[in-house]
Amino acid sequence: MKKNLLSVAVKGAIGLTAAAVLVPAMPAFAQEDAKLVEEVIVTGSRIKRQDLESVSPFTSIGQEEFKISGNLNVEQKLAELPQTLPSFGPSSNNPGDGTARVDLRGLGSYRTVVLVNGRRYIPATQTGVVDLNTIPGTLIKNVDVVTGGASAVYGSDALAGVVNFQMVDDFEGVQITSLYDVTGEGDGAKSNIDITMGGNFADGRGNAVVYASWSDRESVFQGDRDFSNVALTESGGELVPGGSSGIPGTRVFDTNTTFNSDGTSRAFQDPADRFNYAPDNYLQLPQERFLVSSFAHYDISDKLTAYGEMAFAHNEVPQELAPTPAFTTVSVNPNTPFFDAAYQDTLRQMNIDAGLDPNAPVDLFVGRRMVENGPRQSLDTRDGFRILAGFRGDINDDWSYDTYYSYANLENTNLLNNDVAASRFRQAILVNDAGTACQDTSNGCVPLNIWGEGNISQEAVNFVNVGATNVTSITQEVLSASMSGVLGALPTSDEPVAVVFGLEHRNDESTYRPDSFLSAGDVLGFNAGKATVGSYSADEVFSEVNVPLLQGKPGVESLSLWGAVRYSDYSNIGGVTSFATAMNYSPIEMLKIRAGYQQAVRAPNVSELFLGQSNGFPSADDPCAAGNVTTDTDTALCAATGVTAGSFTQANSQIEGMFGGNPDLQEETSNTFTFGVVVEPMDGLDIAVDYYNIEIEDAIDVLGGGVNNVLDLCYNVVKDINSPFCKAISRRSDGNVRIVNVLNENIGLIETNGIDLNVNYGTDLAFGIDGGSYLSVGFSSTFLLDYDQTPIADLPDRVNYCAGNFGNTCGSPRQEVNWNSRITWSSGPLTLSALVRYLGETNDDVIENNDVAASDLVVPSLDAETYLDLSVGYAMTENLDLNFGIKNALDTEPTPLGDAQEQANTFPSTYDLLGPRYFLSASYKFD
Repeated sequence: MKKNLLSVAVKGAIGLTAAAVLVPAMPAFAQEDAKLVEEVIVTGSRIKRQDLESVSPFTSIGQEEFKISGNLNVEQKLAELPQTLPSFGPSSNNPGDGTARVDLRGLGSYRTVVLVNGRRYIPATQTGVVDLNTIPGTLIKNVDVVTGGASAVYGSDALAGVVNFQMVDDFEGVQITSLYDVTGEGDGAKSNIDITMGGNFADGRGNAVVYASWSDRESVFQGDRDFSNVALTESGGELVPGGSSGIPGTRVFDTNTTFNSDGTSRAFQDPADRFNYAPDNYLQLPQERFLVSSFAHYDISDKLTAYGEMAFAHNEVPQELAPTPAFTTVSVNPNTPFFDAAYQDTLRQMNIDAGLDPNAPVDLFVGRRMVENGPRQSLDTRDGFRILAGFRGDINDDWSYDTYYSYANLENTNLLNNDVAASRFRQAILVNDAGTACQDTSNGCVPLNIWGEGNISQEAVNFVNVGATNVTSITQEVLSASMSGVLGALPTSDEPVAVVFGLEHRNDESTYRPDSFLSAGDVLGFNAGKATVGSYSADEVFSEVNVPLLQGKPGVESLSLWGAVRYSDYSNIGGVTSFATAMNYSPIEMLKIRAGYQQAVRAPNVSELFLGQSNGFPSADDPCAAGNVTTDTDTALCAATGVTAGSFTQANSQIEGMFGGNPDLQEETSNTFTFGVVVEPMDGLDIAVDYYNIEIEDAIDVLGGGVNNVLDLCYNVVKDINSPFCKAISRRSDGNVRIVNVLNENIGLIETNGIDLNVNYGTDLAFGIDGGSYLSVGFSSTFLLDYDQTPIADLPDRVNYCAGNFGNTCGSPRQEVNWNSRITWSSGPLTLSALVRYLGETNDDVIENNDVAASDLVVPSLDAETYLDLSVGYAMTENLDLNFGIKNALDTEPTPLGDAQEQANTFPSTYDLLGPRYFLSASYKFD
C-alpha cells in the first residue's frame, strides 16, 4: 500500500507540475527580482545583493552542512543555530503535536515566516506555522536565516525574521540518497531513502525535477534511558522519585486516602505513593513520512519563463502518554463492598457531619490512574499539498516582473485511543450495595471498581474506554505580483537606484472539528476542545528601494540607503502599515557598517482569534500551597478564595489551564533596531558582529502570560480578588487549583536584545591527498543580553527576566551564551569535519524573578553543555559519495530537573537525550 501511495504521488507530481507550467498563471506578484545586477538574492530583501551586504543579521546554511551533519529532519539543524530557540521536534511528546518548527529569537514560531524559494509554504497549524517535516532535505540548496525582522518585505508575521529554503530546481540526472542513523544503545533508528530525477528538455529551454522520499523514525521511551525512566520531583532538599498523585490504587483527596489491591484503605504517602508515569512516554517520537516535490520551468521566449512547483507530504507522528489520570469528582455509595469497613464508616461519618443520611452517596474528588485501560495514544496524520504556477520575465534591459499563484491545503486527522469517558466513569463508580450493578444501568453500565490497583474488570474497561477523533483543515491562497528595475543613478554614484513594487492577496481559512466526546468535554486525560472555524484575508501593497548614495570617495567606499514599506488591509482588523529602513556604509573596502530600523504590525491569526476552548496542563506553582508561600503572598487572599495558605500540598506540578481564542484581539506592534559591522581583513576571512533590539507591544499571548504567571499575579503581585487574574482561578474542595482560565489577550510587552558574532575563514593548504587541501572554520554565536516579558501593560514594573533563565515562567532555557563552530578539512575525495556546540548555563527563573535564594532550590541551575559531532566523507567514485558520522560523541547528558522541567526531567528540545548517534549515508548519481 505504501508503494502504491508513493507511485501515485510521484506520477501526480509530474502531471501537476507540467500543468502548472503550461496553464496560464493568474495575475500575481513576486518574491524574487529580475536581473538588476549580477549578484545573488539574499533573503530579507527582494533586491539582489551579496551575502555580506545583507541589510539585516544574516546566516546561511549550505547544502553541504546537511550532508555532513547527518540530519534527517531539517528542524534539528536549525535548532542548532544560536539565533533560534529549539521548538517542537522529535522529542516533543507532551507538549507536542507531531510538527517540527523553528523559533527565531525565542519570540514564538508563529512570528517566524518560513519560505520555500522566497514564497510561502504549506501551513501546518491554525497559527500559520509551517511544519518543517514537509520540506525535502535532500533538495535544499541552502537555507537563509534573517533575524532582524522582515515584515515590510515578506508580511506582518515576520516579526522575528524569515527562514527561506532555496531548493534545487535545475537538477540533471538521477540520484539516489539514503541515510541510516542509530543510537549507541542500538535503538531509535532513523532511515530514509530519496530519489531525485531531473533533466533539461526543449534544447535546454526547460528543466524539470521530481523528488520522492520515504523516511522512518523508530520510537524510544523515557523508560529506555536511566536519566528519564523515573519522573523526578523535589523533596527534602533533593531530587527523589515522584510522579503523579493520580495513582493506580486511587487517591481520595478529601481524606488523603489510597487503597491496596484488596480494597483496604490507608493514608497516601507523598511522594512515595506517586505514580511514575515516565516509562510510558516517548523520548523520541516515531515517524513515517512520504514526500514528493517537483519543480519545472520553461523559457517560452528570451523574455518570458513559465514555472511551476508542486509538493505533497504525508506525515504520521504518534504520541504516547501514561494511562489516563482521572481527576474528577465522583459520587460514591458508602456501602460499596469494594473497600473495607473502616472506610465505609469514614464515608458514613462524613454524611453525618454534613447532616445527611449516613447511607447517601458521598461526593469525593479522586485521582485514579487507569492503567487497566492502557497508555493514551495520539496519532497525527497530516496530508499537505501545495501547487504553484507563475511567469517571470524581462520587460526590457532594466525592468522585469514575476507573477504567481499558489494554493496550499493541509488535512490533519488526530486519533485519540485509550481515553476514558468522564460521564461513564462517574456513572460506573456509583454502584449498588452489593457492587454487582450500577445504580444507573443505562448504556449497559458495568460496575467500575477503582478502589485498588488491578481491580477494574475488562468489561468495565470496555464500558468507559473511548476513542476520539478531530480533524483540522487549513487552506491558504496567495496571489502575488511584483515588478523590479532600476531608475538610474544619482550624480554621486555609479550604481543605479533599484526598486521593487507589487501587490499581494492572501486568504487563510481553517476549521478544527472535534467529535462529540471532545467537544462535550467528556474525555478524561486528553484535552477537551471546541470547534475552531475562521478565516481572514489580506490585500497588500509593498515597495522596496535601494539608493546608492555615494561611491569611490575618500572615506566612503560605498554608502547606500535601503527602505521597504508594506500596507496591509486585513479583513479582521483593517489597515496596518509596516516599514523598514537601513543604511549600509563602507568607509574602506574591508569594512562595512549596517544599521536598520523596522516597525511592523502583526495581525492575530485564525487560532489566536477563533481557537475553541481547550484544556492544557502546564507546569505551575500554586502560591497558596505548602512550600510555595512567600513573604509576598497575600495569605488573606488565599483564604478569601477558599483555602488556608500552606495547609495543603500541591497535588501535581502541572496545573490545568483553559485556553482559547479571542475574536476581540487587536494587532501587535513591533520595533526592531539592528546595527552591524562586517570586516574582511584578509582573503578568506570575514567577521560579522550584529546587535539587535526587538520590542513587541500589545503582544498576543494568553492571559497574564500563562497559568503560572496568573497565579503569581493574583496572590503575589496584584492581590485583588476582583482582578481578572484572581477571577480566572477556581479551586477544589481540598484546596488545590481546579483550573485557571487563560484565554488569549493582548498583554504587555516583550523585549529582547543581544549580539551575534559570526566568523568564517577558509584557506588552501599545501598538503593533502593530491598535494593540497582546503581548511574552513566557521563560528556562529549569540550573546543574549536581555529577554524581558511584561505581562500587564498597566504594571510596567512587573517584569519577568528570562535571559539566562528557565522554568515555569520563562519556559525553555534561554542561554546568555550560545555558540557553535564547524571545522572542515577537505583534500581530494576526503572530507573530515567536526562541529562543536556550546549551550551556556541557565538558572531557575524564580531566583531572579521571585527573589528565591539559589541555596533553597534543589536544582538552581542547568549546567553548560558542550556537544561534539564528527563526520567523515569520501567520494568513492565520481558518482558515489559516502558519509559516516557520530553525533554527541562525548555522550553529553542534560542536568536532571525536578518540578521545573518541561518533560523527561529536562527540556528535550534543547538538550541531546539519547547519547551518541551513528549515521551512515550514501549518495549515487546516474549520469
